[in-house]
Amino acid sequence: MNHLAHLFLAGSSTDSLIGNLSGDFVKGVLGDELPPAIRAGVVQHRKIDAYTDAHPHVGDFRRVIAAEHGHYARVIADIFIDHFLASRFDEFAGESLESFLSRTYARLDPHEATLPGMLRVVYPRMRDQQWLLSYRTLEGIETALRGISRRFSRQPKLAPATHLLVDARAELERRFEIFFPDVMEYARTLW
Repeated sequence: MNHLAHLFLAGSSTDSLIGNLSGDFVKGVLGDELPPAIRAGVVQHRKIDAYTDAHPHVGDFRRVIAAEHGHYARVIADIFIDHFLASRFDEFAGESLESFLSRTYARLDPHEATLPGMLRVVYPRMRDQQWLLSYRTLEGIETALRGISRRFSRQPKLAPATHLLVDARAELERRFEIFFPDVMEYARTLW
């Protein structure tokens, strides 16, 4: 999963939001450099990632992508999961994506200057360029995948994978529909 799902699955506290969003930006062993509640959010993020990696329907989801994109299937699948969540957010959250993001950003903004690691640099762009809202559209997913491609030394062409959200949508969405309620239930055990 990517940023949207981790924010959605975070506990209700602001520290949990910060920690869960920081999970991709804070690497290695966690020491005392983070406040305990934020550190707990990073740990929750890592546990959710491990649960996701082990889920059989996520494995099937990734196999659909791996046929064309090999070992980049995991990264692409994370973005696709956020796409399906963004597309059907009100169904899972009971509120609009816009409302959730507005409320979430209002809680994160006062902490922008003290966000951990590279999140301090990435968060303002994520918010101002509306990355998470754009995940609802194929164009938004293409943009996200192009950005991710630039982070790899080989700069693989990930954006063309977006066609799978059309060509294999039924299969991918079916896997998402089984997986996502499971991960929601698991995340609740971590709060």
